[in-house]
Amino acid sequence: MESSSSSDYDVANQTDDTLIVYGGIVIGLSWLLTFVTVVGNGLVIFALTTEKSLRSNPANLFILNLSVADFLVGAFSLPFNTFWLMFDYWPFGEGVCKMWLIIDYTACAVSVCGIILISLDRYWMLKIKLKYRQFQTTKRVTVMILVSWAVIIPFYAISTLFWENFTGKKIIDYSENCDMESGQSMAYNLFTVFVELLIPLAIIIYLNITVYKDIRHRARINHNQSILQVTDNHLSISSRSKRQNVNATISSMRRHRKAAVTLAVLVSVFIVCWTPYCIVLIWSIGDDSPDYILVEVVYYLLWSNSAINPFLYALTNLKIREVFLKFLRLKCFK
Repeated sequence: MESSSSSDYDVANQTDDTLIVYGGIVIGLSWLLTFVTVVGNGLVIFALTTEKSLRSNPANLFILNLSVADFLVGAFSLPFNTFWLMFDYWPFGEGVCKMWLIIDYTACAVSVCGIILISLDRYWMLKIKLKYRQFQTTKRVTVMILVSWAVIIPFYAISTLFWENFTGKKIIDYSENCDMESGQSMAYNLFTVFVELLIPLAIIIYLNITVYKDIRHRARINHNQSILQVTDNHLSISSRSKRQNVNATISSMRRHRKAAVTLAVLVSVFIVCWTPYCIVLIWSIGDDSPDYILVEVVYYLLWSNSAINPFLYALTNLKIREVFLKFLRLKCFK
């Protein structure tokens, strides 16, 4: 009997040690994700606010807006949740919890809205063509961004601060947990799935498919024209001018293709990061709630979207990449 008890004790100790190791790895990865999100988006914000050539393009304000929202995710959403994991209970009380929830939900929603605005901007650029520069002014872009914040902040502030007043029930014990009481409602969860995933996804896919079709159509037309012009160059005195026109056309189409690929990657990352979260929301409506560990994984996957976004821009925007490399002093990658 003593031998059996000793064996059970050793197994229990090994299990506890394994959990401590895994817990330490998870906490370490959480802080790493926080660091990458804050630094990555901070560098994009720094680049867009200090480089005159970037500030002169109104459309870059959409990228700045997205980076600010993603920076808030890294500065507030991730650290507080990591502390929650470390303590294994919510240590900050009800007031901090509700402020954290408002910032978290607002930043994530504005990030989604930011992707829509970037996709819409690319759509307008191709559709209205030469009129785009007169149409997309700094004032118009600023108003669109401010409206998105002005709509999103009150919605989450009201649903977080006053849900208990609406229902007359207090569901969350803020000495242990931090969650939106409205998130316990089936109607609210379904509304969130539609507003934060399905509707934005439909809009983004439509805009990007339209952009892709337009680019493909232009590429075919310009390809045929370039063949004719290059052929004519052998018979025409003005061959140099025509070659320049062909090169300019090809260069323009390459830029548009690059932008389309960037948006496609952005949308793909959005789908991968947000879909599991919405599935869990739907799952939580039923009696069989998802596992706690699964919920945490899904939340961190959603927040990781904010860590990935700045590097998509750094890899595709030359000016932003230059600021990244200059700041980090990675001259070997130039």
